[in-house]
Amino acid sequence: MILQSIGIGIIGILFPVAYIFLPMIFLTEAIDKGLVKIMGTFLGLCLFLELLIPKLGMTIFTLFGPLILILHYCLVTKKDFERTFSLASGIFVISIMLTLQSTGVLDFIRQEDFPQKLIAMQKEAGIWQEGMEAYLPTFENVMRKGVQYLPGLVVIISLLVTYLTMTFTGRKLLLRGKIVVQPSSFFYFRLPKGLLFVMALFSLGAAAFSKELSQSAPLLVNNGILVAGFLFFVQGLAVMDFLFIKLKILRIFKTILLVMIVFTPIVQVPIAFLGLCDSIFNLRRIHIK
Repeated sequence: MILQSIGIGIIGILFPVAYIFLPMIFLTEAIDKGLVKIMGTFLGLCLFLELLIPKLGMTIFTLFGPLILILHYCLVTKKDFERTFSLASGIFVISIMLTLQSTGVLDFIRQEDFPQKLIAMQKEAGIWQEGMEAYLPTFENVMRKGVQYLPGLVVIISLLVTYLTMTFTGRKLLLRGKIVVQPSSFFYFRLPKGLLFVMALFSLGAAAFSKELSQSAPLLVNNGILVAGFLFFVQGLAVMDFLFIKLKILRIFKTILLVMIVFTPIVQVPIAFLGLCDSIFNLRRIHIK
């Protein structure tokens, strides 16, 4: 575990996405071998990363420490999946926002000229070449619009990391003969029935108070659409996974097809629409207790 965590810590310096594997490793060992010893190891890893790059260790601890603790508590006390997932996702959203605030990212993107400053930083790092100057206006526009979707992206990242952490931990502990609450197989994935009702209420509320929320309403609606679209896309992927299993497609080919769907923009909207239809009509005839 120590070698794995140090390896991920070093790889994450170049590829930060690798850090999402840290809570999976430490949560599994914390449930299996005890919380105090494993959290002490996690703190040691963060101190090691802090020595390598200032503020990195503090950032990793702020991000993943609360997530590991709350998931450990919920899994050990045998809370149900919906409560565990909702609570852990909410805690992780708060951790992300605290990290963005403490590292100065939120203050930076609130500045009017932050795209120009970001481009200047990239030029100093040698990322921008002379032939790329024509793309500067487009890049600035994308950056400004991207910041507007930051709340939705934070929610999506929180849901994704929490789901992966619970899945990885549950499957690995199952191999060790220990059973904890975990997500069902992906082809059974189904959004709560009340989600459509909540979305309808949200849309009606935004329409009813559009004058009072003239400035913030577009932001709320756009981020709500982003999160809902992501959720229906995931359910659409689950429907496709269910179909591939019914057709008895080999696992390796099924995985390749699902990855192709994820990274092919032209099919993402139809897959999300398929997920929406499954939410309404239960195309797989699945009833999860």
